[in-house]
Amino acid sequence: MVRTTDSTGKVLGVIVFVLGVLLLLAVFVLAYQDLIASNDASLFTRLVNLPMALLFKGALLFIMGIVASAIANKGIGLYQASRGHEAE
Repeated sequence: MVRTTDSTGKVLGVIVFVLGVLLLLAVFVLAYQDLIASNDASLFTRLVNLPMALLFKGALLFIMGIVASAIANKGIGLYQASRGHEAE
């Protein structure tokens, strides 16, 4: 039994994984910036508009985090699938 590897699949897997990790990093940076910006608002704005804005932005950031995690997971799957399979 011979194990064959796919170098193109490995490279693509690593690229997709790194893309997913960069997207996750972007989500964390956006979340941090939104939280910092929320402290600069006036008292009236914080009491009236801020809860809805944070809920909406939080939901969007949550969805973006799920998508970025799925992309990173697919990159790991591509890399793992290209590591080798048994050829007869």
